[in-house]
Amino acid sequence: MYEKNLLSDQIGKELRQVFDLQEKRVRIYDDFDVRFKEYLLDAPNFNSAKLESMCKETAEEMNSISRQIIQIKSNFSPQVYNAPDLFGLVENLQNLEQLKFKNTLEYYVTEQQRLEKLNTTDELEFEFREKLNRFKKELNDIKLKINECLEEMRYELYENV
Repeated sequence: MYEKNLLSDQIGKELRQVFDLQEKRVRIYDDFDVRFKEYLLDAPNFNSAKLESMCKETAEEMNSISRQIIQIKSNFSPQVYNAPDLFGLVENLQNLEQLKFKNTLEYYVTEQQRLEKLNTTDELEFEFREKLNRFKKELNDIKLKINECLEEMRYELYENV
């Protein structure tokens, strides 16, 4: 019984760490969003080195968090804690976050392209707006799935650990 409680405590600790890392990831996204909006204020004379630096810095921070979460995920494997449900949830979370980052970058690039074109013509404005709205919808869908995944993890934490 003591061993099971010790294992449950350790799993709970690992899950809480995932939640903490996820909160950190959200703050990084928020900061990235603010910095990108500031970058857009330079339209149409964008400084590509500034954008590259911003993306690189954000990607490094995200990769650091991902590595930590992947390490925790490996602890949920059959070889360590044997918690396949948690292993799958954390893996799903990571996949969704990767997709979210990719789509966010595509959204930002599209917005930059829109502003560059708008400087010379507004012919393509409707097409850009349509594409941006599609990206927003996809990002909202991904965020919803991330929240559902986190909710399942909270359930696991409070009901089964």
